[in-house]
Amino acid sequence: MHPIVYTTLAVVALVTGMAGTTTVKAQADDIALRQAGQRHFIRCVACHSVSAAAPAKTGPHLQDIVGRRVASVPGFRYTTALKDQSFVWTKDRLENLLRQPQKQAPGLCLPFTGLTRRKDRTDLVAYLAHPVP
Repeated sequence: MHPIVYTTLAVVALVTGMAGTTTVKAQADDIALRQAGQRHFIRCVACHSVSAAAPAKTGPHLQDIVGRRVASVPGFRYTTALKDQSFVWTKDRLENLLRQPQKQAPGLCLPFTGLTRRKDRTDLVAYLAHPVP
């Protein structure tokens, strides 16, 4: 094999290997965030599940919440405050709700008063976006 070809292949292999390592680290970081978020979900589990197949609770299921229209789970009786809204849940909107639930949706039937630490909210939103088993 020509030395230039060999050197080029070695560089490509090195870069690819480094990129693969970075990807693996990013995936591990994402899983760690979601696992931390799962621990915060303990505050939500009395009223919500992350599975549409789970038995109904006092709050709607949160499966596929990121990207879902507000007040859109069929058969769930939403408050007027939420039914009168027209938006799609994004990670930012969820984080705002988790920071100050009553301010974001007045009249929301929710005993949860919010998460004060941004990292806790970010972790919980990461979990809600992609729940870990």
